[in-house]
Amino acid sequence: MTTLPSRRGRLIVKIGSGCLTVSDAAKTGERRPRVEVDRNTLFRLAADCSALLPPPGHQDGSHLEIVIVSSGAVALGVEALGLDARPTELADVQAMAAVGQSLLMSLWREAFGRYGRQVGQVLLTHSDLADRTRYLNIRATLENLLARGVIPIINENDTVMTDEITVGDNDRLATQVAKLLGASQLLLLSTVPGLLGPDGQPIPTVGPDDRPEDFLMEGKSAMGRGGMGSKLAAARAANHGGIEVFIASGRDRGVISAAVHGRPVGTRFIADKAPLSGRKHWIAYTLRPHGQVILDAGATDAVERTGASILPVGIARITGTFGAGEVVSVIADDGREIARGLVKLGSDDLRLLIGQPGPPAVHRDDLVLLRTAEESAA
Repeated sequence: MTTLPSRRGRLIVKIGSGCLTVSDAAKTGERRPRVEVDRNTLFRLAADCSALLPPPGHQDGSHLEIVIVSSGAVALGVEALGLDARPTELADVQAMAAVGQSLLMSLWREAFGRYGRQVGQVLLTHSDLADRTRYLNIRATLENLLARGVIPIINENDTVMTDEITVGDNDRLATQVAKLLGASQLLLLSTVPGLLGPDGQPIPTVGPDDRPEDFLMEGKSAMGRGGMGSKLAAARAANHGGIEVFIASGRDRGVISAAVHGRPVGTRFIADKAPLSGRKHWIAYTLRPHGQVILDAGATDAVERTGASILPVGIARITGTFGAGEVVSVIADDGREIARGLVKLGSDDLRLLIGQPGPPAVHRDDLVLLRTAEESAA
């Protein structure tokens, strides 16, 4: 039996580009872009959120707080400039984002303004989240906005996007924001009604021991970067952090209220009973590995069974170049990635100690066991 969640707490609502765009029907004698932003859906989602919040000016920590992670900037840029489709070249995508981001915020400001609510824009990159000091500063900023009754509207800063600093997609960004703020629920809204089973219907519930990847049929929307594989990875990473996740259709009326009140909606992913701490979740799912530490059979067994520290004597070899304090992937003797951790020695120094006794190369306090290989993609 589903337990009704408390109205108290924090909800992160990720809204994909597919929810906010519609294909333009052909019109005789009139040329229009093939993709238009669906303002009706955006305004309806804002109304759904507003109905769950306390009256403006009544923030006292006892009510639900909502944070929006919104795609749509590139789509709005495409629409504004009259293009037929989302561009593929990086510079063109960045230009569309530069045009569209202010338009996106204008829409959210108007939508929530109808209910007397203020919004605040927060643009993030992976480098913002990977630096621990900046990570904590972001949390302080978001906490301040929420305390003032302002609804944060978060998006990846696509105008400066590169492979090195991009988060990847807003599913991953939403997961990282959810753990950053200690959210109790994460709602991933797209154009699909949930994770579909063999019968084509949404699977109601996914538990920690289930394998939803077996039902995966990968695909991406015309305007977005994510797909169901991205959503599954994001959901599993959030679950590992103790956060309940729903994957549902953003086009369904009342979908946000339904999730908050425990009514059946989309696919519900149950959170782990023993979640990772904020720091360990940051190590496993925010930081990016700079190399690999491959273990022998004995060290693999010790790490998997007890989460033991990794000693140089148990390392078979290492790959890549990394410095002290950077994250590495921990690879079992059979090739599986089983953990991630902060290494205490750089790759040059560690190579000299492989197979020898010595202090930990990765201390257990800085080591995070991954639940499944699929989750490491998040």
